[in-house]
Amino acid sequence: MRIVFLLLGSIVFSLSAFAQQQAPRWGFGIQGEYGRDWYHKEDAPSGSYEGSIIDFSSNRSWGAGFYFERSLNPRWSVLGQVGYAQKKVHPQLFHMYNQTTAHYLSEVHHRGAVDAGLRWYVNPQSKFRFFVDGKVGTNVFISAVRQENTHGRIVHSNVFGFQRVAPVASVSLGIKWSRLTISAEYRDDLSVSKRVGGMSEISGRGFVGKVAFALFRVKK
Repeated sequence: MRIVFLLLGSIVFSLSAFAQQQAPRWGFGIQGEYGRDWYHKEDAPSGSYEGSIIDFSSNRSWGAGFYFERSLNPRWSVLGQVGYAQKKVHPQLFHMYNQTTAHYLSEVHHRGAVDAGLRWYVNPQSKFRFFVDGKVGTNVFISAVRQENTHGRIVHSNVFGFQRVAPVASVSLGIKWSRLTISAEYRDDLSVSKRVGGMSEISGRGFVGKVAFALFRVKK
């Protein structure tokens, strides 16, 4: 009887090892996100004025991008993301003080982001795997597009004089099933973005829901 149990144990162990060897080591896919951002602006004493808005949010934020995930073992993996996002905000919140006479109807910010980090699976053997991950990266302010009442579409490629690149950190909670991943992500700027000349500075944070789908999976 002991020999039978040993044989059964060996078979189960071999099948488990085979399954792990066949599990995809690399995954490459696409993802989309939708959520909201919150900003805090501080003006220099010489530039502050009555009625200045210092805390505000985006009306909506959406984005899309690509990701990769490289499995280290059943519980841990390395992941990276490259994405683009549009953030619609209330007009004039980033404005310079000499632009108050214009009447803007809308304002959309275009941003890019690159980040990487580690993911930990709570129940790696389950069909539905819950996970938590943390990432650090870079947020790039590409441009801002305004719709003005008289002059129409105006593109601000100098991003109103603010620093274009800012470091960012994020944490996510989610679930993965086969090729599909659904998660909720919170991210926060690690430093403020200062305007040239020191007139003001802005920091941001955001919360988005994300859906990702693996297009390619590689086992080696």
